[in-house]
Amino acid sequence: MAKKINRVALLALLLFLFAGAFESYACTSVIISGKLTPDGRPLMWKNRDTTKGENMAMFFKGKNYDFIGIVNPGLANPKNVYGGVNTAGLCVMNTLSFNVDVKPVRDNNSTANGELQYQLLSNCKNMAEVEAFLFELYGRLTPEDLPIPTGLDANLGVLDAEGNGAYFECHSYGYKKFDVNDPKVAPEGFLVRSNFSVSTRPAKEGKGQMRYMEVERQMRKAIAEGTVTVDFILQNLARSYANPVMGIDLKSGDFNKPKTNGWAAQEDFISNNYSVSSMVFEGIKRGEKPELTTMWTIIGYPACAVCVPLWTKGGEKGIPEMLAPDKTLHSPMSRNAEILRKRVYSFDLDNTPANHNRYFNWEMLYNLKGDGIMQKVMAKEARLLMPYKAAQEIWRRHNNVDVQLIYDLNKETDLKLKDFYRDVYGL
Repeated sequence: MAKKINRVALLALLLFLFAGAFESYACTSVIISGKLTPDGRPLMWKNRDTTKGENMAMFFKGKNYDFIGIVNPGLANPKNVYGGVNTAGLCVMNTLSFNVDVKPVRDNNSTANGELQYQLLSNCKNMAEVEAFLFELYGRLTPEDLPIPTGLDANLGVLDAEGNGAYFECHSYGYKKFDVNDPKVAPEGFLVRSNFSVSTRPAKEGKGQMRYMEVERQMRKAIAEGTVTVDFILQNLARSYANPVMGIDLKSGDFNKPKTNGWAAQEDFISNNYSVSSMVFEGIKRGEKPELTTMWTIIGYPACAVCVPLWTKGGEKGIPEMLAPDKTLHSPMSRNAEILRKRVYSFDLDNTPANHNRYFNWEMLYNLKGDGIMQKVMAKEARLLMPYKAAQEIWRRHNNVDVQLIYDLNKETDLKLKDFYRDVYGL
């Protein structure tokens, strides 16, 4: 890194990480080399699953770089970020790993992973600086390990403006890097992580194997069809209701009326009861400015929330009001999506919380008439994204993001989204 990391500050960070509050969450993700995309730009995606219920998008003034981050609701000055992009074009995200600790120090899930992402976005420019940060964090400048465990248990995903992409499987006492551009590591040009890591204990000790398999299945299909794009991820990964082990896909129509009564059970789908946001990081090509890095962002339960792209050059005003925290420190979009999600997960035949979180009204979300909540949301999204995509193409030709156009597009987006949720769903 440009400046040597302060060892005292690092020790303080370690203490904070290990002593952090606890939170249960899961997530599914993929990093895709630019070799697989039609335009040569790399991609990185994450669906965030958490018991927090809602998310917000916020802009932060960092130490070295400003950044946009996905955070939990109800916090005025959060220090934990669960996915984001900074002004240098560095993108980070993570999935929780349940088998990653070489030397387990606890059974709970720590917010250490969110604090690390905040620090990386604030301090680091590229993959090399991320590696330098981790190197210092784990005390590798001395022969002995630091006696204090970091509390990390994550598959940390990183994408930078130089086309580098990698997972760092981080545990309390070390980490291992997996480079998506290394054919020996990623022979198919992509890497997947759900809630287990491959460098430590057996994968069966982790979680999310079915979601992992579904991403691999969808990726191989898209590669064969030449459709590895942002739209592919938003439509087929972020909002997936398929289980490859069971050989089912709710979108097939076989699980709707009149073949069934329209209800379904949550069977390890990528999009599940605890999914609260989704983000697709679209990198840049050689010669393009980092400001062109795009964060396609769904704030809220993906099936009930509309995707909106974000760029760091827009600053705090560059985040639409529907995605940003309001006076109650909640995102209006996320709140609306949560209300709709609860309408879908409306099982009430008993008082068992597990059943309330498992059974959902699939017919209400997706049906053969085409008027399910998810179908209307995605149709609205397709129309709303058209002017953003047109602007993005112009910016790429001129190698410059027009900030005023971001503001103008976001103003229209806020109006359209408010009208949509009010007129269609009474929210």
